[in-house]
Amino acid sequence: MLRTICDVVVRRHPVATLAALLAAGVALPVDPFTLLATVPVYGIAAWRSWRLAVPAVVLVAAAALTHELLHGSSDSGALLALTLATAATAAIAAAIGTVAGERRRSREREAILRADQALTDERLRIARELHDAVGHDVSLMIVQAQALGATAGDEAVREATDAIADLGRHTMVEMSRTLRLLRHDGAEHRPQPGLEALDEVLDGARSAGVTVTFAMEGEPRPLEPALDACAFRIVQESVTNVVRHAGGAPASVTLRYGPGELELVIADEGGAAGDRAADPGGHGLAGMRERAALFGGMLHAGPRGSGGFEVRARLPYGGEPVAR
Repeated sequence: MLRTICDVVVRRHPVATLAALLAAGVALPVDPFTLLATVPVYGIAAWRSWRLAVPAVVLVAAAALTHELLHGSSDSGALLALTLATAATAAIAAAIGTVAGERRRSREREAILRADQALTDERLRIARELHDAVGHDVSLMIVQAQALGATAGDEAVREATDAIADLGRHTMVEMSRTLRLLRHDGAEHRPQPGLEALDEVLDGARSAGVTVTFAMEGEPRPLEPALDACAFRIVQESVTNVVRHAGGAPASVTLRYGPGELELVIADEGGAAGDRAADPGGHGLAGMRERAALFGGMLHAGPRGSGGFEVRARLPYGGEPVAR
């Protein structure tokens, strides 16, 4: 109970407490109210600011003078001494509160710095893991694909291995960009790709043997960079899933610019649609849903009635990224 009262008086509502205490002290013939007033004065200095504590000290001294004029002595010397003593007492309380507040804020800043340092250390650890493990494996994949292409006598095999090597190099570029972001090394980072880079994604799928048609409906409009990157990543992940799971079946990518939202439709005509539908919690689909939700949109993925698989996303134009 006492702790709750102290919390209210000192931390939560010191200004209101001081105002009420001074009003009651002036109206009632209670002498020690000025000593009680130093408690909220301390709270104002510790939990608000010293700039607010200065007028609080002046008000306490003025209230003490007014109280003495109404209920006590009218001797000018005694009034002056009382006023100065009250002001000094309140000023000491304000000074102690200011020091305590600065120490508390310093501890809070140190805690924030320690948390930031821990986050930076974790980012660097993840970056090292990506560089050492994933980077090594992808580099080895590129070398092996190039070696197979160099020794193969079939032109189709060479084209396939070249496509694998190009995809590996593209993956290395993307990973390098991610590592720079994780390390926060201060270098200029290439902006995230947007829908203007879709040709690279579609050409990559076609080089892997998938027939992909592209259509754009409605009047194209400029998108916010973050939303543009979100739309690109959804299409990129969906096309990647088509290459992996559709068994080479034809696919289509459609962008529809509506009056209030952008609609993305990526569909294929066959393959392991059942396998994909049976794993709705896969990292790819879950990541796409999270991307769409960040901008106030929605994403549906599932088998088509006519066979195959479809991903349909709706992204509002005015959607702002939501902190999570």
